[in-house]
Amino acid sequence: MEDIDITQVLASDYVLKTAENVFVTGRAGTGKTTFLHAIRNNTTKNTIVAAPTGVAAINAGGITLHSLFQLPFSAFLPTKQRVPAEFSNINTLFSNFKFGKAKLDLIKELELLIIDEVSMLRCDTLDAIDTILRTLRKKMNEPFGGVQVLFIGDLFQLPPVVKEEEWAMLHDYYDTPFFFSALVMKESNFRNIEFSHIYRQSDEKFIRLLNKVRNNEMLEDDFNMLNERYQPEVVTELEDYITLSTHNVKVDRINQQQLQKIEGDAYEFKAVIEGDFYENSYPTEANLVFKVGAQVMFIRNDSNAEKRFYNGKLATIKKVTSNEITVAFFDNGDELVVEKEKWENIKYNYNAETDKIEEEVMGSFFQYPLRLAWAITIHKSQGLTFEKAVIDAGRAFAAGQVYVALSRCTTINGLFLSTPITATAIMSDQRIVDFTDNYLSSEEDLQRQLPLCKIEFAKVQLVKAFEWSKPVEVLAQFYLLTEEKKFADKEAALSLIRNLEQQMLGLKQTAATFSNQLQEILRQIENPEHQNLLQQRVVKAIHYFGEKLAKEIIEPLHQHIVSLQNKKGVRGYLKYADGVELALITKLKQIEKLQFGDTAFYEGSTFYKQDIAISEKIKAKPQKGESHRESLRLYNEGKTVEQIATERGMATGTIETHLASFIPTGEIDIYTIMTKDDLHAIKLQIDKSNDFSVTSLRAFFGDRFTFGQLRMAIAYFQHTTK
Repeated sequence: MEDIDITQVLASDYVLKTAENVFVTGRAGTGKTTFLHAIRNNTTKNTIVAAPTGVAAINAGGITLHSLFQLPFSAFLPTKQRVPAEFSNINTLFSNFKFGKAKLDLIKELELLIIDEVSMLRCDTLDAIDTILRTLRKKMNEPFGGVQVLFIGDLFQLPPVVKEEEWAMLHDYYDTPFFFSALVMKESNFRNIEFSHIYRQSDEKFIRLLNKVRNNEMLEDDFNMLNERYQPEVVTELEDYITLSTHNVKVDRINQQQLQKIEGDAYEFKAVIEGDFYENSYPTEANLVFKVGAQVMFIRNDSNAEKRFYNGKLATIKKVTSNEITVAFFDNGDELVVEKEKWENIKYNYNAETDKIEEEVMGSFFQYPLRLAWAITIHKSQGLTFEKAVIDAGRAFAAGQVYVALSRCTTINGLFLSTPITATAIMSDQRIVDFTDNYLSSEEDLQRQLPLCKIEFAKVQLVKAFEWSKPVEVLAQFYLLTEEKKFADKEAALSLIRNLEQQMLGLKQTAATFSNQLQEILRQIENPEHQNLLQQRVVKAIHYFGEKLAKEIIEPLHQHIVSLQNKKGVRGYLKYADGVELALITKLKQIEKLQFGDTAFYEGSTFYKQDIAISEKIKAKPQKGESHRESLRLYNEGKTVEQIATERGMATGTIETHLASFIPTGEIDIYTIMTKDDLHAIKLQIDKSNDFSVTSLRAFFGDRFTFGQLRMAIAYFQHTTK
């Protein structure tokens, strides 16, 4: 993170090096989003990023809280007493749960939950999440079931949505609808850290004015200063400004009226949607209509190194054809041929082999990163930056709307008001002011308490490293799976696995005794004598368990795998065995890399010399975002979809979906996949039904085409017929 201040450094240390719950807040433009991405990229903890809404989740690169926890859409009352049918409570919360083993493993292995845009998170929703985590993780006495939570957001921005009839019941349990009023927050010790350095604005006078709007401290002189920007005769003549308004209806009307004023042809660009990507999470319209001269706004940052545009940058359509859009930027007149971008809908999975939570792409949205931008809603402007804007917030209906709108602008000279701002429009919730005034952690307190928090976290991690339940479970599952297999050497394999399991159980028992001794030493760690004792005992333990695990468990398993490499009928078995070996090596690496704070215990060579081949295999495995490319590489080598699927251990439909993503980019020719006749048949049905849905096409054609083939055809037609 560039230009980071001491407060951000402290926040980062608390998230990465302690188990403390943290709330990071700050005014618009203080670097909260940058901080989120930095934590995500640097943490070694099993992490999930989530947000209250679909759009917020996509923008944060995460998942919705409702999807992650299968939350009911009804309000949650934190009681076991009977509640009205339209509400849920502690007893009914799990009534519609469909958590399989994979989802349960994910929840159990979760270490850090990041919740973005927390201003929109309701108190009852947070208590429902807390109840789910405690129950599923079987840690009823620990807030969030022992999961560390990082909240990110500005409470002075858009508030949670609570219906009157819901609040009529909720107010018996909660002081406010905001997340900080959740019951779990009252028993959770969390650090409230405010980022204060403004990166969006540099005009101190404007910053002071924004702070007064935010805190509802506006005086008559402040209103006079602000309303100097109300110049109706100027507003009507502005051409390169964007209007921020409170209501969707007005925004849509402005955009359509302005578009209709432009003479010339209109071009429609349809998004390519693959897999699961819900409409309420679309980052822009699925069908974009542009003309030369249209005012547009970029809706994401440039992913290229040149950083030619950012989320909120304004431009004009300079040239448009059926397959190309050229824009000219407002600020400098530079022209750019815009490329389509891909947004991903992800889900999280726990990988037992690597002991890591990993991301899996479930669907994608492929579209130009643009929207018509003569006007947008204040709600959708959250997080954006504008150099020139017209603010239509005189009839603001929610607390924080005026602040959100004004704070999008880099300077006061770059904004105009379409209506005057009165005191009634500056709505700031006093409960938020009281919370921020009374509960923010001082820099001095954060610095003083950090070393103690880091030590406590290091203690827990050290004891956790000598917990052997997972390796025992891995071998037990391996035995059960092998029993179901049919191959010539099955009995010898079962005998070996049973022996390895017994060896591991012995290590687990020894480790349990050592853990008790370790915890006793850690209780007196402030004593220098015990610090030396800790170093000696842990180093000795690393040698003992490392050698046992490497020589008596991993090595025999590896030799067993090697002995079966050229045998028939063992492909599935060996694939699982490789996974078991990787899981055991992961545990060995955990022991070898043990640290207490920043101090490493062991600096010798690895106990298992034969893991080089495994390491190379891991290195070669496609990482997130590379799996599609790996399928493309194999396809370009001349392999069929079926051959690729067999080689990669995936379904043919998955491989077809991978390849479909390269049709709009031109990297795959559709005619190498499907015949002209097949494509013609699909096109006729699309034209007849005016429906690009994979589901409807599958229903019409039956088994003639796979889902993957239909996705490829749709990708082709949506790219070539705009």
